[in-house]
Amino acid sequence: MKMYFIQMRTAIFAEDGILQPPFQEPIVGQESILVYMREECYGLKLIPERGVSEPGEKEFTQIKVTGKVQTPWFGDSVGINLAWRFLLNPQDKIFFVAIDLLASPQELLNLGFIR
Repeated sequence: MKMYFIQMRTAIFAEDGILQPPFQEPIVGQESILVYMREECYGLKLIPERGVSEPGEKEFTQIKVTGKVQTPWFGDSVGINLAWRFLLNPQDKIFFVAIDLLASPQELLNLGFIR
């Protein structure tokens, strides 16, 4: 992701929003999310393929998007299957988003994510 897009995208989080990356502790708050995205997400190409939205509890909205991400480490020919699970607050800000790897253990092994 380009740096100015990263700053714009963190503004869509609630002040106390939470980002749950795969295999990591949750990151809480816009500033912490911005730091994480600057350090860990630069150069990622997100490729959403389909999504579904449904009402949640207390005027929250749940959205699940599936797709792929391409990283500069593996090149444009490798897409890693992901799901993004969003929970939007009543102001349509991201209260919570979890990123789930949908790759099989063998795919992760082939990519060097696990040993």
